[in-house]
Amino acid sequence: MSQTSFLLPVTFARFQDPSTRSDAPAGGAGGTAAPGAGGATAAGTQTPATGPSGQPQGPCAGDGMLWMMPMFLVLMYFFMIRPEQKRKKEQQNLLASIKQGDRVVTISGMHGEVSSLTDATVTLRVDTVHMTFDRSSVARIVRDDSSDGGKTAS
Repeated sequence: MSQTSFLLPVTFARFQDPSTRSDAPAGGAGGTAAPGAGGATAAGTQTPATGPSGQPQGPCAGDGMLWMMPMFLVLMYFFMIRPEQKRKKEQQNLLASIKQGDRVVTISGMHGEVSSLTDATVTLRVDTVHMTFDRSSVARIVRDDSSDGGKTAS
């Protein structure tokens, strides 16, 4: 006859009173702290769970966490917020410098020449078609590469 065995999860932690811990340092009567010792044993050493004032310490109670949070905020400012502010300012300057006759490229990649402008829109001429876009949809202005002053290489 075969028996079916069932696997049951078992918790291996022992439930006991914290005042009767077996891993407490030896000292005093039964390894417990002397009354009024402020978290220290009879030998004068601190228990691992208490700080200098005798109060229990949390998991992040060290001095290391005090400087890590402001340092993280400073790094986040320099790596995320400041570059985004610079990019927005450059884009606003670009949109303010658009004038009639400029060749521009929109965010969607459409190339055209500015035929008219308003505060909110820009009208582009692509071949013979005029299309109206939001002014913020202009990604860049195309500059001519004639920086050599019309000289040709021989």
